[in-house]
Amino acid sequence: MQFKNELLNKIIKGRYFAGVATALALFFLLLPLSLKIDFMQNDDWVYYGMVENFMKLNFKLDPLSAPTFYTQGLIGVVYARFFGLQSLPVLTLIISVLCFYVFFVILRKHFNLERFGSVLVSLTLFFNPLFIYSVWGFMTENYFLLFMLLSILFYLDAVRSGNKKDIVLYVLFIFLALNIRQVALVFPLSTLVYSLFRRDKRHILINLAILTGLGAYYVLVFPATPEMTEKSLQFHHLRDAPFVYSLVYGSFILMSALLLPLLVPEFGGKNKLKWLLFLGLAVGAYFLLNHYFLPSKVSWGEFPYFENTFERKGFYPRGVLGTKYHFKYMFDLYRYWDSAAKIVLSLFVSFVLMRIKKINGLWAVFTVIYLGVMTVTETFYDRYLVILIPVFIFLILGVNGLKKVNKILAVPFLAFLIFYNYQLSMDFILVNKYIWNKSEELVVTYDKEPRRIQGTNAWKLKYLNERRNYVFDFTYDSADINKPYRDLYTTEEIKKIEFPGSLWVRPYIYVYQKID
Repeated sequence: MQFKNELLNKIIKGRYFAGVATALALFFLLLPLSLKIDFMQNDDWVYYGMVENFMKLNFKLDPLSAPTFYTQGLIGVVYARFFGLQSLPVLTLIISVLCFYVFFVILRKHFNLERFGSVLVSLTLFFNPLFIYSVWGFMTENYFLLFMLLSILFYLDAVRSGNKKDIVLYVLFIFLALNIRQVALVFPLSTLVYSLFRRDKRHILINLAILTGLGAYYVLVFPATPEMTEKSLQFHHLRDAPFVYSLVYGSFILMSALLLPLLVPEFGGKNKLKWLLFLGLAVGAYFLLNHYFLPSKVSWGEFPYFENTFERKGFYPRGVLGTKYHFKYMFDLYRYWDSAAKIVLSLFVSFVLMRIKKINGLWAVFTVIYLGVMTVTETFYDRYLVILIPVFIFLILGVNGLKKVNKILAVPFLAFLIFYNYQLSMDFILVNKYIWNKSEELVVTYDKEPRRIQGTNAWKLKYLNERRNYVFDFTYDSADINKPYRDLYTTEEIKKIEFPGSLWVRPYIYVYQKID
């Protein structure tokens, strides 16, 4: 009995036990929501289809697949063999929880954060809306993030130990990440550039060999799809300075908004001149940075700035026709959140300028190269920032560490993020679940082809209707505000999206049938 108690105490006091316990708690907390998902969303209809084909030993990528996908697809095949295709969202939850745990290990092992601090910072990553959005379904972002974090972990291990096993594991995981998204090449490119700055001949040769091998594999071996070849890099974007600046600065504002308590600098000391310099630099940074910011160059012109998954009215609101309803206090929330992010970011910039030598070169290089790549993509989406958020956290910790003030502020901020994500997630899941299930019901009830129903964006892409001769429309618009629905359609059904604690105002989905 005493032996068992000693073993239990040893486990509980273990270096990574807090991470394991929190990861398990997150899994069981979110599992009921993952089990509700019986719909496809955004682009994941393509990924479901490829997993289904892989299970039939057809390993050709869908022509519409822009991500390289193979790693995620093969993991999906193994999982689906046991639990079925319909439960792939649960696999995504498992992968997302593993992201939390691997990030926790990196913080404990390479940033020397204690257990409580590591949990707080890792939860800040986990509960940012960009990450949470990708938990609900079978999108590629969190799968890619897991393998990137693993490659970062073993790269840092290799740098510290020089162990060949760590180098092999780093290469393995960056290769697996490359087979989910091509942008994985940014990390070995960053390590090479960083090695060149440091004039470290050994690491220059190692990183050059790794980057060359991965690049040759992608260019010469990987079976690129038409979607990959047609979406080439748009270097002409670099001639548009306001666009480049607004994309980069807008990205930092959004990341700062999602990491507010970690950015607050602890500027100590009683030297009045230093305080005046710090505040003067912060004020100057605020006005200078925002003077040239033109958010309408890259987005809708309002916080959170970038289109696609995390917008003012929830997760992927443009996946359904019409103008979506809002939630209580929405306009005040975004105005104050945006202002707080800009002010705290300016304070942090001032703090960095006064401690410039504290910046970690590797993460700075990665940030510059990654954002450089993002400026020449055909269309920049907010979900591309998911991989940059942990890197930004590494930069912050390198300069500011994790002080007592950061921990105190992180607790209420996490409570806010959890409640905020609850609102967006419940609305997103219930809206998509209703439209998908109702669409399937209409197919049977009215004996219509699936392509004759204008459901969510994923439904429309899965059941492509090039003639656009839809019989049924799902929309956020009522017949009172959208005249064609009043004159040319009959109302099939009006559905109110309800859940405990909802702050959404008049959350209705309208189903219209076209009059013959």
